[in-house]
Amino acid sequence: MHTAKKIIIGGGIGGAATAVALHRAGLDFRVYERSLQLREVGAGIALWANATHILKNLGLLDDAIQVGCLTTNYQFNSQRGKELVNIAVNSFELPVIGIHRAELHQLLWRNVPREKFILGETFERFERIGNQVCAYFKSGLSVTGDGLIGADGLRSRVRALLLGDQPPTYRNFKTWRGLTDYIPSRYRPGYVQEFLGRGQGFGFMMLGKEKMYWYAAACAPEAQPDAAIGRKKELEMMYQDWLPSIPELIAATEEANILTADLYDRAPIQLWSQQNITLLGDAAHPMLPTIGQGACTALEDAYVIAKCLQASDPITAFQHYESLRFGRTKAIVLQSLRSSKMGELTHPLAVGLRNTFMKVMSSPISNSFRSLHAYRA
Repeated sequence: MHTAKKIIIGGGIGGAATAVALHRAGLDFRVYERSLQLREVGAGIALWANATHILKNLGLLDDAIQVGCLTTNYQFNSQRGKELVNIAVNSFELPVIGIHRAELHQLLWRNVPREKFILGETFERFERIGNQVCAYFKSGLSVTGDGLIGADGLRSRVRALLLGDQPPTYRNFKTWRGLTDYIPSRYRPGYVQEFLGRGQGFGFMMLGKEKMYWYAAACAPEAQPDAAIGRKKELEMMYQDWLPSIPELIAATEEANILTADLYDRAPIQLWSQQNITLLGDAAHPMLPTIGQGACTALEDAYVIAKCLQASDPITAFQHYESLRFGRTKAIVLQSLRSSKMGELTHPLAVGLRNTFMKVMSSPISNSFRSLHAYRA
């Protein structure tokens, strides 16, 4: 077993999950996070069976069930609520869980000794010295280990230094995310419900603690500012003629609880490991949220990288990790992008054809969905 220290840059879900996996494997590591607090904000996520498999192997599944909400179905609808596809997701040997990102994040870092997280440290650069790697931080801190893992997100500094500073690709969608205590009367318990319109989409699901999480997306130019009338009023106008539950959810959400972001990914054409340095999660393979696999694949990465490091030195381990993960994550990035194209349609005829196609292809869509979640890292 190789016990020299592993350096993890980034303490988000990917970095925290890697910390748990390395801790369970008996490996030495430290996580360096630029924020002064370990916290995630704003969004709910679905932990599909491929991700709850990881939580089970890490001994965290029961705790996740306690703070989440069990999910049974993924339903696609027209904007007025006509069902297009209904996929049962409770047929696996493992549950699907709707959970707030903050709850998942806390669950992960609670299961790692507190001294393993070094907060308030902004990573600047690395240097290889023999078979070691030294990480340098803005504060003047420098640390040395035998391997470095960049888990520092979409605009990863580790990635920029390792592979070049190409920006991610904007995919023509602006998103909004909201959290409220309001539960629409027409909500079907256990369902993730998505609604597809003309260049717009909306979805909602239950999380733990009786919280309803919703998300919206619309075609927009990059970095489009909020409308002068405000974020909430803009959304109320955008979705006023959709299924009544949708404007109700927006109206019931405080404006401070509505977050917005543009959607980016990267073309999956480049390997992400070099010698004793590698990338993980969004730093390695950022993807659109259209099939809900961003956090799930980060959990998979964390588990696989720990298994590889348990078996060999970082250079060999990172090569093996990449070989195990590149094909799967590439396929998911591309599938997420294809799914987003369905949401870009704006012409009424094209939207009608899309909806008809989804109804006709309901069985193949369901089978593809289940196949994606049946993977076990």
